[in-house]
Amino acid sequence: MTTVHIDLRRDTPVSNGAFKRRLAEEIKKALQFCRQELADSIDVEDEAVHELLDLVFEDLERTDVRMLVVLDGFDYVLAGSGLTRNLWGQLRSLAQRTSLRLVTGSRQSLRQLCRTEESRTSDFWEIFYDTPVRVAALDPDDWDPFLQPLLDTECELDDSARKEIINWTGGVPVLVCALLQEVWGQHRGSHVSKPEIDAVAETILGGRRELLAALWEDCDVDLKADLSALAVADIPLTGISADRRRTLEDRGFGRVSRNRIRGSCRLIQGYARQQAPALTNLTRFFGTASGFESHIGSLLELRLKQIAGQDVDSILKNFVNRAVKEIGDPELTINGVRGIVERALVLIWQAELPPQRTLPPVWLSEWQHADIRHLPEDQGKLPRGSGRQCHVLRLITGTNRISRQSQYVTKTTSLLVDHLQSVGNFGQHRGQYHETEISIGFAAAVVLAAISLVESLTSDLQRAGGF
Repeated sequence: MTTVHIDLRRDTPVSNGAFKRRLAEEIKKALQFCRQELADSIDVEDEAVHELLDLVFEDLERTDVRMLVVLDGFDYVLAGSGLTRNLWGQLRSLAQRTSLRLVTGSRQSLRQLCRTEESRTSDFWEIFYDTPVRVAALDPDDWDPFLQPLLDTECELDDSARKEIINWTGGVPVLVCALLQEVWGQHRGSHVSKPEIDAVAETILGGRRELLAALWEDCDVDLKADLSALAVADIPLTGISADRRRTLEDRGFGRVSRNRIRGSCRLIQGYARQQAPALTNLTRFFGTASGFESHIGSLLELRLKQIAGQDVDSILKNFVNRAVKEIGDPELTINGVRGIVERALVLIWQAELPPQRTLPPVWLSEWQHADIRHLPEDQGKLPRGSGRQCHVLRLITGTNRISRQSQYVTKTTSLLVDHLQSVGNFGQHRGQYHETEISIGFAAAVVLAAISLVESLTSDLQRAGGF
């Protein structure tokens, strides 16, 4: 038996071909140590490499050899949308061989992590064990392998040191490794007691913030609130749901003691204590629907100020600022979107077209060759109307059929303008949609898109020499 470990967090494949090449490369490397002739048969650049791999696993199957392939960081692969059902079908076919076993891990089920419906409905996910092994905080029997490398240096950990290692880390594996790594660097070969562990833990609180932040961000709002509360005092069991209590225990962040749950990881408690004020304010301002409606305007105003520097077109900024101010009356906000789009289009054509606003013949020629419909007919002049101009904008920023022609304006800007033009058109013909209610939440999403447009367009036009 041989094992292949693939770290998909590094150079994450974003297409079917890239994933298959990566898989083939790693399998080829592993086979070089035990079956060189099979390794040589794998051409990683072959478009049908999955068929070569099937032949390899067929051969291994005949000789009763198995390969374990660990797909580490599979969440990162599924975070994209470039991998399709066809790939999952090919992997499922390979996994039918008794010579191949696949192992992966994630916070959620693999189906839940899929970003497209096509991938989510694949039969590939059914090959994994339907009751996954849960990786929780370390149990008492799990500690020896973690401590042994340190003990091999003749480091003496007395009982108080061992107790504090548990108290500071809660048995969270990544925190255990981080703390013991620091102990290794500072105290290997010496006697270690409680004061030394406390000092090392304090350095982690100050110096390993990215690690602690990653654990914190992996928690939902309710769990963050529980951790903030535990950083101050114990929580009565009656004040927390069974699911949240179980989550705290599984992750090593809390433990039940009589009728209360107590914090069991001082490192995460220390980090939670630092984050508590911001979390408290977030909950206070946006924890309820009425709170969201009352404060979303201020949030949007702050966001606009973050990007509205001296390079922003003052007219465009004023249009967006008015939409922010009117957020309490969402109908007014939607009605104002049309002006934002029209001003953005003026700025775009000033940068991309000559003063007479004619489209270069080379553009029109390529579009005609690609059989693009609804092209400008008035001797290539830019058409009137924001809807038709958005069509031209989509073309000059490129599609899957034609190349990009714009010199400055990016696809991001084009998508935002296109979206806002649709909203503005809806606002202009609002009377035709009596059954549709315009909520503050809807208006806020539209205004946030408008602010993003200001940011994106400003960045584009800076390359054109500013406004």
